[in-house]
Amino acid sequence: MGIPTNVLRRAREEAGLKQNDVAVRLDVSGSVISRLEKAAITDDMMARRYLKALGTDTGSAIIQFYEREWRITDRPSFYHPDREHLWSAEEALQRLDVFSKSNDYDPLLDVPFTKIKSGLEGAVAFVARLDHVISWIGSVGVGKTTALSLLTNLVVEGKDGARLPVFPATGGRTTISEVVVRAAPAYGIAVEPMSEDSIRLLVADLVGGIAKNEGGISTELERAIRNMADLRKKTKDEARGTVDPIRDFLEQKANAVDDVVEEVIRRMNLGARTETQLILSESTENGLRWLSDNITKINYGQHLRFSLPERVTVFVPQLALRKMRYDVTFVDTKGIHGTTLREDLRSHLDDARTLSILCCMFNDAPSGEILKLLGELRSLGSDALERQRVIILVLPRGDEAMKIIDDAGDQPENFSEGYAIRASQVADTLRKEGLPEIPVLFFNSMADNPASVWDDLSKRLDTLRQRQVDRLQRFVDVSADLVTNADAARIEQARVAIAEEVGNMQQAYYKLKPTVRPAHQTLIQELEKGHASSIAAAVNRRGDWTNFSVHHMIGVGVRMDANRRTSEVFTKIDGRLEGLSQNFSALPEIVTILDALREDIEEWRQEFLAQAAVIGRVVFKPYIDSASDLWRDLRSYWGQGSGYRSRVVADINRWFEEEDELADARRRVETRLKEAWRSLVLDRLLAAAEVKEEHT
Repeated sequence: MGIPTNVLRRAREEAGLKQNDVAVRLDVSGSVISRLEKAAITDDMMARRYLKALGTDTGSAIIQFYEREWRITDRPSFYHPDREHLWSAEEALQRLDVFSKSNDYDPLLDVPFTKIKSGLEGAVAFVARLDHVISWIGSVGVGKTTALSLLTNLVVEGKDGARLPVFPATGGRTTISEVVVRAAPAYGIAVEPMSEDSIRLLVADLVGGIAKNEGGISTELERAIRNMADLRKKTKDEARGTVDPIRDFLEQKANAVDDVVEEVIRRMNLGARTETQLILSESTENGLRWLSDNITKINYGQHLRFSLPERVTVFVPQLALRKMRYDVTFVDTKGIHGTTLREDLRSHLDDARTLSILCCMFNDAPSGEILKLLGELRSLGSDALERQRVIILVLPRGDEAMKIIDDAGDQPENFSEGYAIRASQVADTLRKEGLPEIPVLFFNSMADNPASVWDDLSKRLDTLRQRQVDRLQRFVDVSADLVTNADAARIEQARVAIAEEVGNMQQAYYKLKPTVRPAHQTLIQELEKGHASSIAAAVNRRGDWTNFSVHHMIGVGVRMDANRRTSEVFTKIDGRLEGLSQNFSALPEIVTILDALREDIEEWRQEFLAQAAVIGRVVFKPYIDSASDLWRDLRSYWGQGSGYRSRVVADINRWFEEEDELADARRRVETRLKEAWRSLVLDRLLAAAEVKEEHT
């Protein structure tokens, strides 16, 4: 069996040796080593010679590692940070395999055996993977794009020698779309363009807003569209002020918005903007500069071959990124401007492998938007906080940290002391909001060492993973008890008692509590606080607007209601299972089964709540989409002056409360919620504790 050549190469580099040095020690030509290191795998005999020639402890450790026989799980790389934990799991699974085929195995152990084995396999599946996502979330203008660039080392040199972000970042309202950064063999840019229909709607929002002297679209989108159509505003002189070509078109066409929209679309020349990717060799000099130039042009609508992007993926060679232990994808989300209830933010916050960084300014940390996001996590029953997938990154500017005062009215003597004062204040704010303690980091792009802050940030990924590493080790330990000390009779007696208690739970909690919160209440709350232009854009799309999705908010409303109706029940179930664990504390196999069941129930809870959101969104969508009269009336309010938001809120609230057809929608939601509650939670709980009759 061979050894991956990249492991050999890394061991050589860590030893401070060149290819020729190894060649001399092996008495071969340098070209032999060069060819060898270009292969994916080196055969066992040559790999051993190579590693012994290094003369290092690491070389010897690699040989020993690849001598181990992996029969059940996939062998990780020697440089996997959790390789020893994974080997412990492999050994445990091998022991279980041998035990299950031996004369000592009792069929009464089937359930604990299966539970321990599947628990090991599940933990290995998580720990073995090294891919993670770090999502950057924050309001427009807080500096998250600059922080991401500097902390990951994606910087270029400015005219004055300053380190500048690769991505456009000029104080907010700059980035046009979500940006994803991935490590790759070469530099590259991949663009997922908006559809022509989506672009047409944006242009209609822009032109319609100008025609009615109302807000149209975001500053960054407007800038890109104007650049693509060569319709930038121009300042003539002090007397004439700013000249707007789009307004001139409207005057020429007697305010015929549709005609002007067609003219803008024509000038954007979308038919020629069909390019979706650019690639540059890894070895090319100034690759980051090339990235910066092209990303900036695409973002500003100045690249003649690219349309408006829905998402931009940037590929960067690993060596260009700051060193990290994991295969990390970075996501710079679109800045929050208005509602925080966006599907893209939810997907990151709910993902088990994603660390979400909530960015805010120093002076208002933790900021209203961050508190709202955290409050939503709690209301939605999310496990993101409990599983430590969220941190707060405070971004001071200048000497802000030196101007803060502590409870005694004293100012700090240095930045670190200022950070400590603000961190304490953030913790106090979270406590007052009934939120758990959340890690807080600080980064001043002009004063702090990015490498040091990046190390602190990277440790949060270690923490996120540690939960699964600990879980893996618990199963390893209990697998040894099962093989050597299992008392089949007592375990079976305990399982019968557990099955009886779970049956009682199933009967007690079979009925779902009645609705306590109308599905549309979340939507109404967001409308009351939303930006008028975002609401208008959503109205023009019958609620289907990524920055303000009516369908998503209705789904969120159903999930919030489902969480309120079941959170107490989940607490009671967990408490009863914990009580069983205490009763059977002398049987480690049973305790492990119960602990694993409690973890499973938390997973089932997340599935149930996620399904509740889907049910709400899917069931209400056709009713919302077909409400032609409602959308027609709402569109007519735009441009009628003050009171737009309140008129929209009143009409939508009235429609949800008085529309007869929605009674059917609510019945369907209730029916499907009850089905989900039983199938995703109660039936699984019952099945997990079931005792077969022949064992009773």
